[in-house]
Amino acid sequence: MRFAAHALAAGALLAASPRPALGQITADAGILRFFQAGREVGRETFVRTEESLQTETAIPMLDRSLRYRSTYDAAGGLLEFEARLRSLRGDSLVRTYVATVDGDSLRLSQTEASGSTRSWSAAARPDAVLGGQSLGAYVDLVYRAGGSDTVFHGWSPDLNTITDVRVSFAGDTAVVEVQDLPMKFVVGPDQRVAVIEVAVQRLRAERASGPELPPLEGLERPTPDYSAPPDAPYAALEVRVPVQPDSGEAFELVGTLTVPEGEGSHPVIVTMTGSGGQDRDENLWPLVPTYRPFRDIADRLGRAGIAVLRVDDRGIGASGGSRAAATMLDFADDVRAQLAWLRTRAEIDDDRIGLLGHSEGGVVGPMVAASDPEIAAVVMLAGTAKPGIDVLRDQVTWPIESASDLDPDRKLELEAQALEALENDTTAARLPWMAHFRTYDPLPTARRVRQPVLILQGGLDRQVTAGQADTLAEAMRAAGNEDVTVRIFPDLNHLFLVAPGDGSPVEYAAIEDTGVPARVLDELERWLVARLRPGG
Repeated sequence: MRFAAHALAAGALLAASPRPALGQITADAGILRFFQAGREVGRETFVRTEESLQTETAIPMLDRSLRYRSTYDAAGGLLEFEARLRSLRGDSLVRTYVATVDGDSLRLSQTEASGSTRSWSAAARPDAVLGGQSLGAYVDLVYRAGGSDTVFHGWSPDLNTITDVRVSFAGDTAVVEVQDLPMKFVVGPDQRVAVIEVAVQRLRAERASGPELPPLEGLERPTPDYSAPPDAPYAALEVRVPVQPDSGEAFELVGTLTVPEGEGSHPVIVTMTGSGGQDRDENLWPLVPTYRPFRDIADRLGRAGIAVLRVDDRGIGASGGSRAAATMLDFADDVRAQLAWLRTRAEIDDDRIGLLGHSEGGVVGPMVAASDPEIAAVVMLAGTAKPGIDVLRDQVTWPIESASDLDPDRKLELEAQALEALENDTTAARLPWMAHFRTYDPLPTARRVRQPVLILQGGLDRQVTAGQADTLAEAMRAAGNEDVTVRIFPDLNHLFLVAPGDGSPVEYAAIEDTGVPARVLDELERWLVARLRPGG
């Protein structure tokens, strides 16, 4: 992503001008660098004049580039807004959005990459448009407030509604609240915004001091390598697994089957990834680019005499199929197709097949095991024990609870508002996967699992609370399963990596040691060897 050189040049000239009062700033330009846990996760170029605001934001971990322009009349009223959303990795257009003020109404149109266009009108006359991941839009409002506490009416394309934006001032700091999310804007000696802090998201943005910036990481994904290490006592085979869904066209899942050396048949583990499309290694590029937990697990088990099948999720990597309308029920069927395929392989002992799932995969695994008594063992890494809506409630309230600069009363207020927004989020709830996830309760299925179960959990997991491991185990034992083992690692997060702080997902990008810790692999190997008897 290239950022406009004229923005930096303008910023340098403006910074050299005499100090204006905040309310006198009519032009500014520069680059904002976004940081989480000390790692740069995005950038935004902005150019502000009396007549317009132009921004370009790049967030590699979201695979999104947002470019937009707002134009204003002589009185500062909004005239028109245009946005272009692109995929960074594909360098392809995702969506174009245009809003034009017409009297007391907005005329809007949204055009998809396919060319389909939707147009509509809204009875609204906003002061500004709040574009996607842009912080520049709020910098603009800080300047427009001119040092006086002000309430603006911002149009949110994402919510298709007018949202109040409150700007208040205390010394060299402006506090901006939108949808009850507080953001702090620190004004520098030249009266221009220098630093932005969003405590709830643990995000810090800093104005770049000059044009010489390091490359922004995460724009180009390295070619994955699924081959076996040179010293591996196993082969790594590229395989294709046929899938015939209940509806739609047949497709193939492409993956890697690691097979230990030696004659005869071997026990095997089938891996299942977390939510969102993942490759066969469950790599989280660009958020955690070197994280490949399923490769680590396959290597350890391969050396212990256990084969491992790991595949790219449907619609991801080399695999076919579509994820558009798929739910966890469909992903469970994909696993069943892998099991059927393995049971035809001479090098696999179909009496010794186990399942291993992480996060969402830890929910899918019991679905399959409960319907297939021939499964020999189940491993759940950070699987849930609550209906999805309760998991989401935990996830939206914990960042507020852990925010250091909010008093208790304000936290309670923000938590209530976050929960209300979650309940009223009809857009996400209409997506097939989310609609199923929100209502699915994993405990009834867990009670029907009769195979040996190993439950592993990070004590600092902030995506699946640690107590859910014991809840799962208690439900299974109460239903008659006598072989349920729980291991909780107090210092590990949801990724089963050592947490540098309190386990928050915003820390993930700063983790340098991204290999699955030996103690986790030791526990996994010990338990599976005892139940699958490799070499037996």
